[in-house]
Amino acid sequence: MFDALSRFKQHHKAVCSELDGEVALFQSDTCDYLVLNETGSLIWRALGSRPTLDELCIQLQQEYNVTPEECTASTQAWLEVAVQKKVVVVIPND
Repeated sequence: MFDALSRFKQHHKAVCSELDGEVALFQSDTCDYLVLNETGSLIWRALGSRPTLDELCIQLQQEYNVTPEECTASTQAWLEVAVQKKVVVVIPND
């Protein structure tokens, strides 16, 4: 689906709102409604800088006590679901 050089951004049709420090998303094309937990909310906010998976994991490891392997596996899984639900877009490599 994506490789180490892939960058990610918020899908332009994903509408977000902050609720008690967590992010709630609505995808207008699919009518999916998602409420992100603390970690998902942190990832969502970090997408503003169009990070790679490695860049996201660096940020997450600064915030949470997690091994690089755990972080990569969990973040990759999160991104795959988010791309499938059309709230995150993979930016094509140039």
